[in-house]
Formats: sequence, C-alpha cells, structure tokens
Amino acid sequence: MPGAAPGAVPLYVRLAEQIIQDAQRTGSESSGLRRIPAERVLATSLGVNRQTLRRALDLLRARGLVHTDRTGTYTYAGPRGPVSPVSPASPAQEPHPAPLFPVGAEFDGLTVRATAGLSYESVPPSVEALLGLAAGRRTLVHRHRLTLLCGRTVQESVSFFSPTALTDVARLGRLADRARRTARSESDLRHLYLWMAESGLRPVRRDRVRVDRTGGERMWLVVRQLVHDQCGRPLEVTDLRVDPLRGELDYEFVLLDDTTR
Repeated sequence: MPGAAPGAVPLYVRLAEQIIQDAQRTGSESSGLRRIPAERVLATSLGVNRQTLRRALDLLRARGLVHTDRTGTYTYAGPRGPVSPVSPASPAQEPHPAPLFPVGAEFDGLTVRATAGLSYESVPPSVEALLGLAAGRRTLVHRHRLTLLCGRTVQESVSFFSPTALTDVARLGRLADRARRTARSESDLRHLYLWMAESGLRPVRRDRVRVDRTGGERMWLVVRQLVHDQCGRPLEVTDLRVDPLRGELDYEFVLLDDTTR
C-alpha cells in the first residue's frame, strides 16, 4: 500500500478502511463476527509495517468497528457493515465511536457471538402505549442475542419500532416491508441511530433499570430503553436483559455528527 501524498488521507486511515472493506467482501448476510488475521500476517499481506497497522486497528476500535479479546481481533462481516472509518478533518482530533444499536453491555475478555432477526408482529399492550400504536397493530420487531462460545446467553434484547420510525427512516421502512413478506429475516441494524441521523432525526435515549430474578434462579439486569426524536415523538423501545456477573453497562449515547447537533 503506497504512502499518502501531502494533504491526502493518512495511510493508517486508508488501511483501516481496507480492513473493513475486506471483511465485508468476505462476509455474509448474517451479523456474525469475522476474525482478523494476526498482526504479523496482516501487515505482511498488506505491505505495511506493524506500527501503521496497529494505528489503523486502534482507529477501528475507537469507532467501535472491531473488538479484541484473548482469542483475537474481530469485526462484523455483514454487507451492511460499518460506516467509513475516516477520521475527522483534523488529524490531531481523536475519533469518537459511533453509537451502535442495540446498545448494551461490554463483555471484556469474552468472545461473544451475535444472532439477530427481524419480524413483523403485534406487540405487548404496554409497548403499544409507548409507541402510539393502535391495539393489535403490528410493527417491525428486532430480536438480538449475545452468547458465549459455550452457548450461554449473556445478553438478549427485543426492540419495537414506532410508525414514525418506519415512515421517516427510509432504510428501516424498507426492512419493515421485507419483514411483512417473510416470516423471519436477518439484518444488521448496528448503525440504526446513524440512519436516523441521516433522515434528519435526533434520537434521544432514556433508560429504566431494574433487577429481575423471576422465571428461575438466574438473575438478570433488565433495562428498558426508550428512544424519542427531537420533537418528542417515540421512535423505538428496547427491552434488554444482561448477565450482571459478566457484563458492564455503558450508558454513553451521543451522536456527534454536525447534522445532529
């Protein structure tokens, strides 16, 4: 990979983009993880030194596009993959991670596998009221689960979308149309909040937290996430359950793009 000309995008930024693009090209429709080769192997294949490669990987970690644990470094392989990891205009400015959906816990040192699915169905009465849905009306529902390699679930969530979200967010509306025709489909919604920003919405999230021991001996940390736009219209409700012995919740939620300020 040739060096950058004066004023051009830095080499490590272009390298970060290439790593993500390679993952997308070799990935599938699922939202599973793809392991990135070891640093020495990857640096040799890309024709760069390891210091430059590490800087590229640090950029991707800061943007939430890859994660590293004791078993290696991984990125998502879905074709609707990460937005461009190009850093801000000022090279000295630190990049900020984009808010990902569904927002949940961090499982430091653990390898987790993600499964997700979309359906079009009716929702519980309590959620109907929050979303402004008429009784019995169906909407887009997203289910997401994180499991350890042993199969144990450490996080699961179910998200319900409002008519406003399906109408105003074009990409989400197209997914809803597809879900109407299919019993259950897979899709990568990790960048849902960025899609909302592209549509002129400013999502604001509020969390309600409780502990749940019902239904068995296992304890769960239960979070209800309510997302509204800048006008107070409901966009989405997510019910999230996290294993409190393994996960650490991160409550930061901010969109730093100029169009959302």
